[in-house]
Amino acid sequence: MDNPSFNIYLYLRKTRPDKENKYPVYIRIRVNKNKMEYPSGQYVHSKHWDDKKQKAHRFKEASTVNGMLDTAKANINQAISQLYMSKAEVTLDNIRLLLKGEAVQESHTFIKVAQEHNVNFEKQIGKKYSQGSYKNYKTTLKYLIEFVPIYSGKKDIDLKAVNFRFCEAYFTYLTTEKTCHVNGANKQIQRVKKIINYAIRSGYLQNNPMAAFSIEFTPVNKIALTMDEINRLAGLELQRQVLKDVRDVFLLQCYTGLSYSDIKLLSKEHIQAGDNGTLWIRMKRQKTNVAFGVPLLPVALKILEKYLIDTEPDTPLMPVISNQKMNQNLKLLQELAGIPKNLTSHIGRHSFGSTITLNNGVPISTVSRMLGHTKISTTQIYAKLQDSTIQQDMAELEQKLRTN
Repeated sequence: MDNPSFNIYLYLRKTRPDKENKYPVYIRIRVNKNKMEYPSGQYVHSKHWDDKKQKAHRFKEASTVNGMLDTAKANINQAISQLYMSKAEVTLDNIRLLLKGEAVQESHTFIKVAQEHNVNFEKQIGKKYSQGSYKNYKTTLKYLIEFVPIYSGKKDIDLKAVNFRFCEAYFTYLTTEKTCHVNGANKQIQRVKKIINYAIRSGYLQNNPMAAFSIEFTPVNKIALTMDEINRLAGLELQRQVLKDVRDVFLLQCYTGLSYSDIKLLSKEHIQAGDNGTLWIRMKRQKTNVAFGVPLLPVALKILEKYLIDTEPDTPLMPVISNQKMNQNLKLLQELAGIPKNLTSHIGRHSFGSTITLNNGVPISTVSRMLGHTKISTTQIYAKLQDSTIQQDMAELEQKLRTN
């Protein structure tokens, strides 16, 4: 933390003299741009006060008064030194506490608290949080460490300074210097909000300085494959094994809704029989730790069969490569199949949520549970009917109108 500038100034407050026409000597302490003033308890005639030297002079008790004032200044300097030695923040509030003989609370600044938050977050990976979420908070901390000195000229700032103005400046930084999209920048600020909430719950803050800043996400058009595109992908004649593996993984995502992180951990123990003998995938989402279950369609079982034979029970079932490599190979498959959409591993999950389920009449509440969503509103982003479905529904309506 940067060292603040401070000074101590003694002066006569010439507003209300006492009965002997003496004025009170006040002590002013200034820390950076903040100041506090309080009476020293000493009174002096204006003719006996030297403004330049900040001392009493030319009367019998001057040495006694100056001795008391020197003691007061020494106490203030001692309090400031104590704050430096304890690495607590040098603030007027902390100086006031020490002068009153009270204990000073440990200093909590924004970057310091963000680091503390991430340390505690990391300890909960696999229990309460996912590795992916922790990675996102590491990125947020990295950006904040870069931004705070640009914004404030200091390596760290007070928690109370993370206010509306800070958020506006941080949003501008993210969308210009870091070239984040609007939703990406909002996600970063959303994580800052969670860090501030952590500070409040930890007792480091009484009020939320970010309360006035609202986050507005831009609606995103979720891309999904049509049934024709899924079938074209499945019908490709492929030579390279890596492309065959990537296609199997992606198609299984299309027919189960598993995310990349979930299908990467899928094992035999997650394939379980239901009450009527139907096989299900039952597991917890890595992202949210929410349990979900998906009955396996015949086409999904056909993909899984060759992997179920030789795989050990506690090892990953599918040949999942890194997300980056998978997306690179999906682009090759996209070109081979003549699909005009930019394929990524997450589009398989989107395709299950819309093309495979909702567009075939599966209730949104059922789809929500299979996707492991905690809110129906999250599932509603998939509820966009394809043109073919609309055309079919309108054809049925036309037929009914003709009949009537």
